Amino acid sequence: MTVAVAWGLSLLAGLTVQAGDVSVRHHDLHVELRPGSHTIIARDTLRLTGHAAAGQVLHVQLNQDLEIEEIVLPHGPLPFWEEDLPSAGNKPDASGWTRAIKIRLPEPSSPSGETSVRIAYRGRIRDAPTSSPGLRFVRPDRTLGYIGEEGVYLTSETSWYPHVRGSFATFRVTATVPAGWRTVTHGQEVSFAEGETTATSEWNVRARTEALTLAANRFVKRSSRWNNVEIATYVFPEDAHVADQYVDAATRYLEWYTKRLGPYPFPKFAVVENFFPSGIGLPSFTLLGSRVIRRGYTQPYSLGHEVVHSWLGNSVHNHFETGNWVEGLTTYLANYYYDERTEGEDKARAHRKRMIMEYNLYVQPADDYPVVNFHHKENRVDNAIGYQKTAMVFHLLRRELGDRDFFRAVRALIAGYSGEYADWPQLRQVFEDASGKDLSWFFNQWVHGKGAPHLRVDQARSEPDARTGYWVSLTITQEGGVYRLRVPVVVQLEQVEAYRTLVDIREHEQTMALWVPAKPLRVQLDPGYEIFRGLDRRVMSPMLNGWVTDARRAVLLSSSTPEPERRGLQPALDRIRSQNDDTAWLDERTVSVGAQSVLAMGHPQTNPWAGKILGWCGPQVRLQEQGITIQGTTYSGDHVAVLVNCANPDHPGHVGTVFFGVSPKAVSGLSRLLFFYGWDSYLVFENGKVTARGSFAPPMPDLTLALQDH
Repeated sequence: MTVAVAWGLSLLAGLTVQAGDVSVRHHDLHVELRPGSHTIIARDTLRLTGHAAAGQVLHVQLNQDLEIEEIVLPHGPLPFWEEDLPSAGNKPDASGWTRAIKIRLPEPSSPSGETSVRIAYRGRIRDAPTSSPGLRFVRPDRTLGYIGEEGVYLTSETSWYPHVRGSFATFRVTATVPAGWRTVTHGQEVSFAEGETTATSEWNVRARTEALTLAANRFVKRSSRWNNVEIATYVFPEDAHVADQYVDAATRYLEWYTKRLGPYPFPKFAVVENFFPSGIGLPSFTLLGSRVIRRGYTQPYSLGHEVVHSWLGNSVHNHFETGNWVEGLTTYLANYYYDERTEGEDKARAHRKRMIMEYNLYVQPADDYPVVNFHHKENRVDNAIGYQKTAMVFHLLRRELGDRDFFRAVRALIAGYSGEYADWPQLRQVFEDASGKDLSWFFNQWVHGKGAPHLRVDQARSEPDARTGYWVSLTITQEGGVYRLRVPVVVQLEQVEAYRTLVDIREHEQTMALWVPAKPLRVQLDPGYEIFRGLDRRVMSPMLNGWVTDARRAVLLSSSTPEPERRGLQPALDRIRSQNDDTAWLDERTVSVGAQSVLAMGHPQTNPWAGKILGWCGPQVRLQEQGITIQGTTYSGDHVAVLVNCANPDHPGHVGTVFFGVSPKAVSGLSRLLFFYGWDSYLVFENGKVTARGSFAPPMPDLTLALQDH
């Protein structure tokens, strides 16, 4: 029986089968993809369990752009009917309506409750990707699924096959595409055959998964084997030269993380080139945009992050509705912990400071929310809370438990919840079991509460002990909310190694005394940025992100900027204008910039404000006739471009930024990437590549006081 489906607004929000205890155990899915016409032709044989009685109804929600051709049991067709249902309100793409297909099941043919139902359908999927808003990449381009000449991307939001929401099933996938194309999905490719007009791949997905994603394009495949795991790349022909470095890097990360997280849970790990900007980790592969692939982004925060998702997010899952802990723990292990173990404490300290700064720069009180309420990343606020703050929460948990119990809990989480959902309450239980500690206060404070502690040293003084050494007295105040904290304190001593200790702070104001063995000079709280806390902008080094996040900011562009220079700067200028915000646009006639952050674009010879702002940096920056000297090193030549940030001496919470090339060609192709370089005080580019970078001292010290003798 075939029922025509009305065509309407494309909402790719869930091809879902539901019926009491009936669930899908396995999909035998055959798809033909026709990119030229955006078409999918498919049939899926669902092996159901829990079919116990005649009259049970399956509720199939289907994208309105897919038409069901038939629904049949092995012995004949099944009748079905339709009605509209509002889409679930907890999805980022939730809007409009979906169509519900209801199927009445007959008497079960097997006492085991297993039934096979075949659903055949076809239609067009063509939600073309749209670019991410904001000054820099925050999330993948938005699409709910696309089939076209540029490539194929079918994911859970596409609803391109029937599934039971919240269930885990295995798959057999046979996918046919035009000759010259290849498909990639979860699991293991068991066969690939190419004819004159078509190519067919067969995939066996043995690991149960909550949602299947499929990509297809004109891929060139390279692969090797590591510990019986296939390490593969699927890249465009023009990028085949980078395949080996991705295979080598993926192998290195897998070796490193299996020692810490346990056996790798899939038969392959593949790096797959995507036709739109993305960085998506999926069971047994990752989809990275072409620009990332071509730049060889094999760093821990890029490729390493997606490798860790193999365990966290793609093997152990989290419910979207109840909070996303996966990104925070993955960020901690891949982006931070790998650096700590391989690069040393200086790099780790800088990384902790950056995570704390990102929260403080991007999250305003009105936008803040608890970690438990993070679901997915839409903007920089979500990134700061769901990735950076949550990663620091796991760092605090590690400090609370110690390395042995923390990593024992992580391994127990993976071993106990692989192929299942684990939510924040389950995480708390796992960490409590591993440590034997009651962590209710910790999770209430850091996961269910919002904000950050704000510390202040109100007074610090010293006096000699009656016998030997000195006593240092400190009064520490928590501004705003009161947190339970264990804060590192470092006392610098005269001609002796610094004295280090930890102090417990649980009150709005606490006074404490510390004995030290020699004359103390100054005291500093949390110099290593071990505590997630509030930071004043004045204790941060000047950086472009200071301009990006300032509520009052301006662009300074000379009205007489030569046309070749303006063309080179245009991509950055266009990106700023596309935000449609309150950025002020000023020119060389501006007399004073006042209390705001300013970005001067163009060479100081054509934009006089660029030279004035560079003067704010003092002697550490000096302009040269054909270049610039930064902290004693001179960079010159037509191929040089610089991005320099200086603190505003009259308003130290604001920054001045200068971006220019010694010649117009030096910024060509670079300015479109300008806002990717937000964390350094200065960067020097030669032929478009970073050759030097660094940070200047902040305008004010952070939680540091000189000691006065009493």
